[in-house]
Amino acid sequence: MAVTVSPSTALGPWKVDQNNNMLVPEVFYLSRNENSKVVTAQFSSSNNNYNDTFQVLPDPSPPTLADPNLRVEKVLTGPERPTSMAFLDSDDIIIAQKDNGIVRLVSNGVLQPQPILQVPMVNNSERGLLGVAITNATTTATTTNSTAAKTVFLYYSEAVGGQARNRIYSYEWNEMNNLTGGHLILDLPGEPGPNHNGGKIKIGPDGMLYAVIGDLNRDGILQNILDGPPPDDTSVIFRIKPNGSAVEDNPFFNSTDESMKKYYAYGIRNSFGLDFDPITGYLWDTENGPAVYDEINVVLPGFNSGWQKVMGPIEREGEEEEEADLAMSDLVNFPGSHYADPVFSFRQSDGITDIEFFNSTRLGDRYTNNIFVGNFNHGNLHYFIVNSSRTGLDLAEISGLEDLVADNPEEVNAVTLGTGFRDGITDIETGPDGYLYILTFSGDMYRIVPSP
Repeated sequence: MAVTVSPSTALGPWKVDQNNNMLVPEVFYLSRNENSKVVTAQFSSSNNNYNDTFQVLPDPSPPTLADPNLRVEKVLTGPERPTSMAFLDSDDIIIAQKDNGIVRLVSNGVLQPQPILQVPMVNNSERGLLGVAITNATTTATTTNSTAAKTVFLYYSEAVGGQARNRIYSYEWNEMNNLTGGHLILDLPGEPGPNHNGGKIKIGPDGMLYAVIGDLNRDGILQNILDGPPPDDTSVIFRIKPNGSAVEDNPFFNSTDESMKKYYAYGIRNSFGLDFDPITGYLWDTENGPAVYDEINVVLPGFNSGWQKVMGPIEREGEEEEEADLAMSDLVNFPGSHYADPVFSFRQSDGITDIEFFNSTRLGDRYTNNIFVGNFNHGNLHYFIVNSSRTGLDLAEISGLEDLVADNPEEVNAVTLGTGFRDGITDIETGPDGYLYILTFSGDMYRIVPSP
């Protein structure tokens, strides 16, 4: 199957390398006439005082941070094996619990005792209640007053006809602090699994819903098996309207395969992290390798991440087995698709989870609009500075990382800001107060703030 990407596929500071027909970044600098792309951080760093709805809890063994200008506080405990969280507003947070399908509400810094929803689900292995996202829609009444209606999306594994399915439902958040409705908007496979279900969902700056599902241990064309079964909604990042329909400018909207109309990217083994650069609006993700090469990727429309043929930089593929170099023709290349190397890889696959662009100045200029990444296996918090072109990471001052791969523990430590987040990090969010919130599988929530 021939490579079909063309220079018109590239967006902004990206171009197609004519030598090998893969998407690569080019030098790019924001100028004054491009300021319309910039989303200004919402929070000022001039005052470290904040209206605190949380009570800092005692913690005999707190996580540690490498930056003495920051401190970590435990602000919540109690959720059971939480996977995702989303802020409803400055005082309320929704938390999804993996194994019992319970949705919890944190209000004014307190975990409310009663669930706001419990969904029927299956929870073996990586199945369960996996993702939550919230969008606001302003509706204007006949008077001049307007009210904001919030739609809450949940991604969870559900038993249907004796088989597991992964499904996304939409709910309405009402004035009584309840979730109502439950409209199915995306019905995805769950077999054979039971792992690699993905589950992270995110509202993009375009108002669309993005969702990721892993390969579910399938071997098809979406896993870059050239003669494999046709597209089956696995190994995909979806981009859909809030009602579940396809978006007309999706990269594969004109495909004759109806299911591909909702695809934004494919070739993804499994992912626990999606977020958008607040400056460019580009989607980034994290991806887990089988034993080697966890990845951080920039996901432009039509992105093919390369699984099962590639994990990590394509030039390293097959190095351990002394195989021949992988060619682009070895990948499945749909019209409008492109392959691009990760912007960073961890040589040892170690359970990389969520990714968060910190759209705030509250921790200082060093952290503003840069990236935090969670780790599940060891409970580490990684930190990266985005390069000036916003196409990758600035690692020039870190010895050994010129190749964009952390090959050993010393190189991993060089991009590690925090350690000791017990039972692993499952979600990272910038709070409405402008501080960084970290959720762990142990049921603890931490906040990172400036040291006094």
